[in-house]
Amino acid sequence: MLQLINLPDIVLETILSNLTYDEISRYRIVCKQFDRTCKKLLNRGFNLMEKYHAQCLRAVKSQLPRRESERRSHPLARHCDILTAIETRISMLSMTFIKYVDLNLCCFIPGKVIDEIFRVLRLIRDSKTPPRAHEILQELRDISSMAMEHFDEKILPDLKHSICTSVVSNVGSYELPSGSLMISHHTTSSNTTLPHNFSSEKLNQTFKKIYSRTKKNKLSVLSIKGQIGKMKLRMKRQGFQMRLQSLKLQEQAKKIHDQDTQLAEMRKHLEEWEQKMVDLTAELSRAREETQKPDSIETCKRKHIDMINQRDTDPLQTKELQAKKRKLIVERISSNDAKDVKFKKFMTDLLAGNAIETYPSTSH
Repeated sequence: MLQLINLPDIVLETILSNLTYDEISRYRIVCKQFDRTCKKLLNRGFNLMEKYHAQCLRAVKSQLPRRESERRSHPLARHCDILTAIETRISMLSMTFIKYVDLNLCCFIPGKVIDEIFRVLRLIRDSKTPPRAHEILQELRDISSMAMEHFDEKILPDLKHSICTSVVSNVGSYELPSGSLMISHHTTSSNTTLPHNFSSEKLNQTFKKIYSRTKKNKLSVLSIKGQIGKMKLRMKRQGFQMRLQSLKLQEQAKKIHDQDTQLAEMRKHLEEWEQKMVDLTAELSRAREETQKPDSIETCKRKHIDMINQRDTDPLQTKELQAKKRKLIVERISSNDAKDVKFKKFMTDLLAGNAIETYPSTSH
């Protein structure tokens, strides 16, 4: 035994890790060194058990179908029920022990519960058709319930008493500077007693200071909560304004797109009108050149006869030319400009002249 005690902590921890968690929990009474090492192993075992259970549950759920109706007939449905029941039992154990384990007041005492959970998890992993949940979890329910009842009835009152005595002793060991309170929760000895010179009057004064300080802390917490609420409200308003701005930006982008489309159409129409104006200007200049030439009467008659013959030979081309002229006249935008009026008069006279020429040809 002396040789084991003289070993380093890591060696002793490696040796004890080969035992079951039930045996580790029983060997805590050997000495303080064994108690310290066994506590560490028990807490570590509980954490490993939680991680292993979560891994098994995640692996089973990944293979189950998503529909609840299909899960009942799946081969892994019983595995999922057992793992869910174990999860409930682990949460109950965690609510009972872990709060005091985190405060370093005790360890996870029931090592047999850890062994039983590991046994069930290995059985589920290796078996394709495990027993029903109430059959395989009967032992786990019994020992875990007894462990929690024993902790609540036998161990928890002593822990609360040790917490109260440690708080009182730490408060009475020094004066409170500027109303601040420093309380240590790490004193676990249950045989701590009040000093003889610590009177009840001084204790009342100390608790009054603690109460006043707690009251101030509550007020400060309430004020901070009010500020946080105001900041949340402001953030909501800013979020609403940002959404409005984004909607306005979308509308502006749509309007810009529509305007770009309209500008492209107007540019296209403008190019068409420019081309039409160029054609009309060319025809006008050609007509002016023809009118400025001094032709004799015979030449005019010859031209008239040639035009009549051309119309008789190709009436379709004449009709197309007249239709084009009418279309140009109709498509031209009405304007009060002197040039436009002059051009319209010229085109009207020209069409009237063509009509006069057409009637004699029909009479012949």
